[in-house]
Amino acid sequence: MSLFFNNNSVHPACTSNVHRPMGGIAGLREVHDDVGRLTVSAFPFAMAKDIPSPLGAVPACYILADHATAYIGETRNVGRRLSEHSAHPSKAFAREVYVISGYLSAWFDKTAAIYLQYRLTQIAEEAGLVDVMKGTNPQVLELPSHKRASLDHFVEHGERLLFDAGCRVLRSNFASQRRKRETTETDMAIGPDDGPMQIDVTDLPPLGNELELDYCDLWARGYPVRDGFVVTAGSEVRSLVNQSVNPILHTRRAELAAAEALAPITGIQDRLRLRAAVCFPSAAIAAKVVTGAHVNSGKWVNRRYPKPILIAG
Repeated sequence: MSLFFNNNSVHPACTSNVHRPMGGIAGLREVHDDVGRLTVSAFPFAMAKDIPSPLGAVPACYILADHATAYIGETRNVGRRLSEHSAHPSKAFAREVYVISGYLSAWFDKTAAIYLQYRLTQIAEEAGLVDVMKGTNPQVLELPSHKRASLDHFVEHGERLLFDAGCRVLRSNFASQRRKRETTETDMAIGPDDGPMQIDVTDLPPLGNELELDYCDLWARGYPVRDGFVVTAGSEVRSLVNQSVNPILHTRRAELAAAEALAPITGIQDRLRLRAAVCFPSAAIAAKVVTGAHVNSGKWVNRRYPKPILIAG
C-alpha cells in the first residue's frame, strides 16, 4: 500500500485518454486528456509516408525515434514534413513517430512548435537516454514572459503525454539505450582544432581497424594513423554546418572544396562525396569536418553491420 500512497510528487493526479481510431495495438494512438490543449499522436514510422488524416496540414513538434536515437523537429505542415522524412535516407533509423499538436488547431501555432522543439531538445540532451540527431540547431525565440510561461505549460504537458504514448526519449525507467562502443587505444578526446590536413593520402586501412561514423546516417569510414586520422575516399560529408562550430571548420571545408576533394551527389542536397582520402590531425577534427557539427571522436565507432552506400550515376 505504501508504494502507492506515500507519493511525494508535486504534480497532481491526472488521467490520459488513449484513442486508437484505426484499431489494433501498435498502430495510430492519439493521447490527450480532458483539460489540456495538446494531443500526442504516435504511430510507426512506416506510416509517415501516408500521414493519418486526423493530423493533416497543421503546425506541430514531432519526434522520430528508435531505442538509441531521436530527431526532434518542428513544422508548419506536419503531414508534408513527415512525408519528406519518410523518403530521406538519413531518417531511416526511425521506428516510431510522436507528433505534438493542438487538440484544436487554433491552440497550437508555429511559435509553439519552434519553442517545443528547442525545449524538448534541451530535455532530451540532459536526460542522455538517446543520441539526439540534429539538422540545424533549434531556434531560441525571444518571447515576452507571459507567452513563455504559457508555452512552458505546453512543455510540461507534452512530456507527460509523450511518456503515456510510449516515447522514452525524455524520460524512462530504463537506463540509456544509446549505442555503446568498446574503449580502445584509438579513442581520442576532443583536442585543439589546429594542425594541417593532408588531402589525397594513401588509402590503405589496416585490416580490422576501420571505423564507421555514427551521425545522421552519414556513410563515412576512417581509421587512426600515427600522425592523425584518415577519412577514406567515398565517405559522405554533411553539407550543412551548425552555428556552434569553430570558425576553422569553415576554413577546412573551403580547403577541401578548393582541392576539388568534394563532389555533389546527384539527387541529394544535404551531403557531398569525399573524392580523396584525407588525413586529419585527430579523430575529433575529422568528425567535426565530416559532420559539420561540434562533436568529438566518439562518433567514430566499431563497425556494427554492413550498410549500403548510395551511388548515383
